[in-house]
Amino acid sequence: MNIVVVGGGIAGSTVSKLLVKHNNVTLIQDKKWDKPCGGGTKTRIFKEFNLDPFYIKEKLSSIEMKYKQSSINLDLLGENLSIVFRKEFDEYLRENAKEHGVHLIYDKVINIKNNKVITKKNQIIPFDILIAADGVYSTVRKIINLPEIPKVLTYYARINKQIKKPLFYFDKSLGSDFYAWEFPHHNQTHIGSKFNSFNNFKKYLNINIKNKGYYIPMWQPNITIQKDNIYFVGDSAGQVMPLSFEGIYFAMMSSKILAYSIEHNLNYKKEWDKRFLNQFKFMKFLEKNMQNNFLRNLIMFSFKSKIIQKLSVKIWLIKTKI
Repeated sequence: MNIVVVGGGIAGSTVSKLLVKHNNVTLIQDKKWDKPCGGGTKTRIFKEFNLDPFYIKEKLSSIEMKYKQSSINLDLLGENLSIVFRKEFDEYLRENAKEHGVHLIYDKVINIKNNKVITKKNQIIPFDILIAADGVYSTVRKIINLPEIPKVLTYYARINKQIKKPLFYFDKSLGSDFYAWEFPHHNQTHIGSKFNSFNNFKKYLNINIKNKGYYIPMWQPNITIQKDNIYFVGDSAGQVMPLSFEGIYFAMMSSKILAYSIEHNLNYKKEWDKRFLNQFKFMKFLEKNMQNNFLRNLIMFSFKSKIIQKLSVKIWLIKTKI
């Protein structure tokens, strides 16, 4: 079977590698670029997906939650959080897929007609299945007239500062409806927040630096993730965990679910829903409640309990069976 994957980020590279054993897979990436991302993911993906641990830049065993002058140290029950550099990690995943037999090309999709992909460099590539892993601005979604992925604008910057663990700020003045963050990146720190609170966050950190903007997908249960023989995965399917905005792990696991569904001729949405729908709905519920000051106070107060902390981390570490 001929499978074309559009988008060579984490989701596209992963699903390509998983499907190439029994299919002819072409992976199309527009260019090499550095995606704005804190780079945090569950450490166990390196064993689960047989990845080189060289690309782990930091292994972390705790995070810190800050709210109204108080700090909560959340023990992750081991070095269960790893930091990767997205430009380096994404390129490694593409090359790893190529080594397993995926045909990797750098080009841009401009049209889809009669089960053929047409690229900017005038390549015409036939497919039996097309997988769109081309991000929140998905070109494939536009070409086949599907609604855009819901998204929120965030600002980010890298600063010359060293921290030992990720910091999350839940004050509305700093993180608006969600939170602001600092992630360790070797000898730098990656900071970010929703666009309308980023200037306050910079003032709080006492820094003056030019920021960049990017959109984070906002998951909704009604997002179309399959239309006929065209599938969507990762950011192009909105598969980013609400509230935490954890994307790397869910991009890889959603790719595994998609590959499994294709190989076994199963309904992709039903297979994804079976594993993640309840979890995503619960986090969406919390995300909405965090916009209410009283409920935000209540949720943050509950995290002072060691029992709630441990339970939350254990839920976060639950393995997805595929």
